[in-house]
Amino acid sequence: MLARSFLPVALVFALVGAIQPQARDSDPNQQIRHLEWGDLNFLHTTDNHGWHAGHLQEPQYSADLGDYMSFISHMQRIADQKGVDLLVVDSGDRSEGNGLYDASDPMGKYTRRVLRKANHFDLLTSGNHELYNGTTSLNEWREMVPHFGDRYLSSNIEINATGEWEPFANRNLKFKTKNLGLTISAFGFLFDFTGNDVNTRVTPASQIVQQEWFRKAIADTEVDVFLILCHIDVDFLELKFIHGAIRALHPEVPIQFMAGHAHQRKFRVFDEKCSALESGRYCETVGFLSLSGLVPKDKSAPRPRDGGKMKTFRRYIDYNRVNFQHHTNTTQETFDTEEGLALSREMTGYREKLDLNRLVGCAPQDYTLDKSPYPSKNNWYSYLATTLLPKMVLNPARNTTPHMIFINGGSQRFDVFKGPFTYDTSFLISPFTSRFLFARDIPYPIASRLLDYFLRDPSPYAIGKGAEEPRKNSKDIMTAMGETPSWDPNYDYADVLLGHVSSAAKWRSRPQQQPSTLHNHNQQILSPFQSLTPDYEETATTPNHYHRTLGYTTIDDHGTTGDDTVHLPFIKYPPPKVLQSDVGFTPTSLLPPAAVDIVFFDFIAKNVEAGLNTIAEELEVERRWERKEFERYMGQERTLTRLILEFVGTEWGKECV
Repeated sequence: MLARSFLPVALVFALVGAIQPQARDSDPNQQIRHLEWGDLNFLHTTDNHGWHAGHLQEPQYSADLGDYMSFISHMQRIADQKGVDLLVVDSGDRSEGNGLYDASDPMGKYTRRVLRKANHFDLLTSGNHELYNGTTSLNEWREMVPHFGDRYLSSNIEINATGEWEPFANRNLKFKTKNLGLTISAFGFLFDFTGNDVNTRVTPASQIVQQEWFRKAIADTEVDVFLILCHIDVDFLELKFIHGAIRALHPEVPIQFMAGHAHQRKFRVFDEKCSALESGRYCETVGFLSLSGLVPKDKSAPRPRDGGKMKTFRRYIDYNRVNFQHHTNTTQETFDTEEGLALSREMTGYREKLDLNRLVGCAPQDYTLDKSPYPSKNNWYSYLATTLLPKMVLNPARNTTPHMIFINGGSQRFDVFKGPFTYDTSFLISPFTSRFLFARDIPYPIASRLLDYFLRDPSPYAIGKGAEEPRKNSKDIMTAMGETPSWDPNYDYADVLLGHVSSAAKWRSRPQQQPSTLHNHNQQILSPFQSLTPDYEETATTPNHYHRTLGYTTIDDHGTTGDDTVHLPFIKYPPPKVLQSDVGFTPTSLLPPAAVDIVFFDFIAKNVEAGLNTIAEELEVERRWERKEFERYMGQERTLTRLILEFVGTEWGKECV
């Protein structure tokens, strides 16, 4: 086990302002845990999905990319003053999920432009969302890869853009750090992804580690740290293969994984000199990690690669200017850099050009994906199923036939906050371009069993566009605390409690009841039905009357003090894997209809095909279905994103309270 650090907390009083005009400041009166610098230090982001202009309705994550660049500049200055090294890295999935990315033509035009001006990134790699669409992968290869050169790492992705397969980017980079001259050998890996476009291909990590070029690269005996930049969850088996291959040759050399994909804050310890950091999602988190002891103070002592000891420290920084200023000892007046301000202004201009701030309607209340149970009145999936989908998913030619609508839970990506619902909001909550298909006149006995089939099917519908093959974690996930909630026994609770609990804290289930409260480590009680609106709460028992907001309270392999901001915990409820909405049924009828239409996203067409045929076989029905029989239920342009915009514009009004 790596050495664990418990640092004091500090109170920040300086008032600050967020750069984007629509954003709100975070509360300056919060407890913030300090950073512990080492010889080699990292700032890490992943899965930002276009949120580079920040969270305009969530003050705790209201910084934008310009603020982050200013933060990096100050952190680099501090590293130089201390005579240590700092590397700034990103683990991919910069694409899809925000209007700044999705509303441009081609998609990502402005996002790639501002990222190319963010010159402080030392290393970056690709995620799966850079590969779904052939145009997206080509634009990434043509614009981002040449700009970052050998700093863009991709060890297991190839592209066919010229008629021949070639590496997507640089497969391995060996370099020395600026201040201490540490020798780093860096790689970039994507998990075993199979949903990419035909112009790219991904070789599984288990095969890459056997290839000659990789074995030659890791045979190098003059390496202080092997750095694996990867878009792979810390619990995926791919990391085991990479770790095992390096450890077979180098039992002592430090290995550091900078991971992504799960949209969670995670820290996993593999051995005393190997760990993996995963730094959340959506510009909510900057991961900070330090390695100490790489250059022993006693020059006669061995380095870690030669058997000496080392220490690892991690911290999850909330993505706002208050925290950035705290960690760099700057103020409102001294924090901003010219580069940061210019980048923020540029994004403001792009947002105006794309009309992202245009008011579409006013949400009457908060609707959450997972902070209120499904079904319930505050749950967005429930609202979709009972209100929005029945009103908007219509086919006049089939309006006399009852229909069942199925959408995968992962298609919805963010909460709806009470108040302004803008053009941008539609991309935040429903960014994907799935169209509605239907299978006509399905016998009711088959259709009525379809939802149960989806819930039993191991395919990961909940990942949204990231659904590939079912996955298994690389280690058993154990209970972290004594008393555990009792929810769906089939749900993986790795990401349920305490605001993105790490999968070190799997929650075992007990039958029946739903939880109503949760005790945290300090025996505070928080109602899960508390409003999502980010108001600040002050408690009489809090030292010095700090303000505590709902937020991340992560449990990982180093304990419970990884988050830099001391938050109140919240319960995360399991979202529906697939939700069903029934339309056109007669409530007073004693008998169900003989046949119904099955309406669904094209994204789950293969699952619908498999479900219909499996159920038909179970019921000994001879009829079989093929995907080519499925038809468009609505026009090509009638995506759920478009339907949500139309619904909000006509049903919610524009008088925001």
